[in-house]
Amino acid sequence: MESVELERGGEPAPAVKIALTGVLGAGLLGLALFAAASPHWAASLGGGLMVAATFSVAGGLLGFLFGVPKLLTSGAAAHPEDRSATSTASYAPNTNLEQVSDWLTKILLGAGLTQIGTVPQRLRELGRALAPVLGGGPGSAGFAAALGVYFSVVGFLTGWLFTRLLLARALSAADRQTLADSVNKTVVAAPSLGFSAEQVRDLFRTGVEGLRVQALALLQGAPDARNLDLIITAIDRHLSAFELLQALLAARAAADLPDLTPAQRGALRDAVRYKMRNSRNVPPYSRRRAVAEDVLRVLPEQLLPAGPGAPGPGAPGATDPAALGPASTDPVSTDPTGPDPAVPAPR
Repeated sequence: MESVELERGGEPAPAVKIALTGVLGAGLLGLALFAAASPHWAASLGGGLMVAATFSVAGGLLGFLFGVPKLLTSGAAAHPEDRSATSTASYAPNTNLEQVSDWLTKILLGAGLTQIGTVPQRLRELGRALAPVLGGGPGSAGFAAALGVYFSVVGFLTGWLFTRLLLARALSAADRQTLADSVNKTVVAAPSLGFSAEQVRDLFRTGVEGLRVQALALLQGAPDARNLDLIITAIDRHLSAFELLQALLAARAAADLPDLTPAQRGALRDAVRYKMRNSRNVPPYSRRRAVAEDVLRVLPEQLLPAGPGAPGPGAPGATDPAALGPASTDPVSTDPTGPDPAVPAPR
């Protein structure tokens, strides 16, 4: 069974938009036909529109409450020493609707189904109260009750759907900006934080994007040749475009280290040059492209002697990993669950 597509490109899918428009149009058409049959059609139409709008707004507010995304993970982005936090935020659909449905089912079964008999009476009272707004003619009470229920459901579905799709994007964008500000603070404070090479490596090894980014920020503010393989790994197998930018900035800072060996410089250059071949990861006229080009300008063109059987330029991992130093044997760069560093992973 195929899944229903609710969104496309962060917006409601075309089929969803058509369905919502059709349902809303059907309700308004019914209201217009009812008003046309009334002696005071203008008053009936105006009153009906106000009733429909009122219940739509009420349903939309309820849908908003159910659609507010839950924060999955949020952390101390400004405090990379806090290993219990993730330094980034992700959002998932709110499951309150499912929970309330489950609770209501249990309450109804526990308290007794006899209470459901009061619902028709409540609807009749609602219809009688709203009937004068629709002209007070025959059938006004029933139509008013139906109008309230109909547009409450439409408002709820619309409010839930748009909150689910649009609010999550807005909150995620705000969190990315917060993380960017935190990273800048970490870069400035890195020399005074006193993180050792192994502590930076432990942050990166968590596999959490926020902590990996913080590790790269520490390497920007306090470059360390012993952790060069972390930068190469992040460039080759980044978790997001933001992490790739931080890895390239760390590569730019590491390129000026005087204690880098020719093999390390060659491996760094090869990784950056290979990544630049993919215009989706490093788009033209982007900051990532500018930083990557800056790294290639800093590093010399020819660093390793060419000879029979020597790996050609442009392939990450062509340099012997042992030449990168003891840090290159860390499980981060040889994780058996990830792609082989010697084989270019799909970009």
